[in-house]
Amino acid sequence: MTKIGNLRGSRSEGRQHSASKSYIRCGILALVVGCFAIFFLFTIAWTANLTARVRTNPSRRNRQIDDELSNLPPARSSRSIASSTNTQYNDEYIMWCKEEAFMDYCTHHYKGNATWGKLHSPYVDKISAKDIVANMHVPNLNVIPTLAILDKDNITEKYTLEFMKSLKQPYIIKATHLSGGVARVQNNQYHCFKYCGNDKIHLLDDTAHSLSLKQLVDDLQADYSKNGNELQYKYITPHVIIEEDIISGQKTNTDVTFWWLSNGHPVFVSEQCELPAAGSKQQGFQMRRLFVGTDHRRLPIVFNRGECERLPQKPASWETQFKIAQAIGKHFPGEVVRLDLYGGGNEVYFSEFTFTTAGCWRTFTPALTDGLLYGLMKGQLSTEVVTPDYVERVLSDTSWVALMIDDGEESEQLSTNSWRGTMYPSPVDLCMQIENSYDGENKRVVRAELFDTCIQFARAVQNFGVRCFIVSEMNGAQHVVRSFGVNKEGADHGKDSIRVCAESDGAQAG
Repeated sequence: MTKIGNLRGSRSEGRQHSASKSYIRCGILALVVGCFAIFFLFTIAWTANLTARVRTNPSRRNRQIDDELSNLPPARSSRSIASSTNTQYNDEYIMWCKEEAFMDYCTHHYKGNATWGKLHSPYVDKISAKDIVANMHVPNLNVIPTLAILDKDNITEKYTLEFMKSLKQPYIIKATHLSGGVARVQNNQYHCFKYCGNDKIHLLDDTAHSLSLKQLVDDLQADYSKNGNELQYKYITPHVIIEEDIISGQKTNTDVTFWWLSNGHPVFVSEQCELPAAGSKQQGFQMRRLFVGTDHRRLPIVFNRGECERLPQKPASWETQFKIAQAIGKHFPGEVVRLDLYGGGNEVYFSEFTFTTAGCWRTFTPALTDGLLYGLMKGQLSTEVVTPDYVERVLSDTSWVALMIDDGEESEQLSTNSWRGTMYPSPVDLCMQIENSYDGENKRVVRAELFDTCIQFARAVQNFGVRCFIVSEMNGAQHVVRSFGVNKEGADHGKDSIRVCAESDGAQAG
């Protein structure tokens, strides 16, 4: 009996001890879950409060962006990156790193960034952007009149053929949270002309209505942010906006003009330079463009479209557009934004803001173009320095010269009969050409080595007026054999930089 009683007692004590440990574990678990819940609720409240304040205070938005981005870890290797710098020549800005470019910065710090996306979603929402611009009260800037707004809850009920016919033509139909699906109704004809499932022109009848409704219903269900991880589109409530068509209404005779602003400063402009062929279905967004300075002088910039040979006539509204860009730029300090304006008529109309042009995966030629945007954005360049003359002079610079020599030739004195030269405005542009010459195995590593070696040669001659690189092609790639510099004072300004390098004595840079 005693043994059985003791056994029962020990079992009871064991159960009590086990229960105590269970209570402790549950308590710890509850504490952890509670902490996570409090943190989660705090984050939601903080974000909602921040977004509400930012929508009414652009300067607060930009200060918050600076704070958030400064705390972001670099989305790349830990290799140190030297800053681009000005040299002893005040008319020059040297770009040393491919990473010091806006498109690269955008790719690694804007795309996929939920905080940044939430803060910028009101500016890319085609409804709220209009309200924001209207509240800026910028002189001589018009906002295109809105005729109707629909959403996924009322689209099938309200968007009838009778509704389409009741609106004043011409008008544009588009979703507010994506790019594409844009349609026009003009002269009782329906034409979905930008990235549409069906781009044929139809009479405004039941067939046209059915096609249009299907396009809009599909667009309202689409999450455009998934296409390129551009999260500013994720936080837009999908709507359909119908607005006056100012192109067909002849209030402008060209598509939008893109004003590129950095740190609030207009830097350069992308302008439509040809018109659609008469009677064709071509649209303005399909036409060739070229880049000009803010004074409408042509710049040697290429982005994603072919160029025109002839510079179009300066629009009558150009100076008005420039003043509008200056006024709006003040609301975006420390950022790069593309301001799209319709200015092909007597009046100027706001189109939209674009922060991640082409998904930030396209690049400018020359690369220095992108470097200027980055330099201004980061305060490496003063807005007072970056005048139209400065932009043209820096981008047209030809002081970085690559001279190709016959395979294996490494003589100290370059033979004027053997060289083939190319001029560049920056060491990055020159060295990118060197690295891209290799297309063999282990491409990423080899190209990085070619680029870094080229930059080292560039640094050795950075203080000269003309920088000469002797390049030889070996083992399926171009290699910099050596570099030397020629002082501006010693260069013959009647000759281009290629001939200056070829006819110099090849003295090594100190």
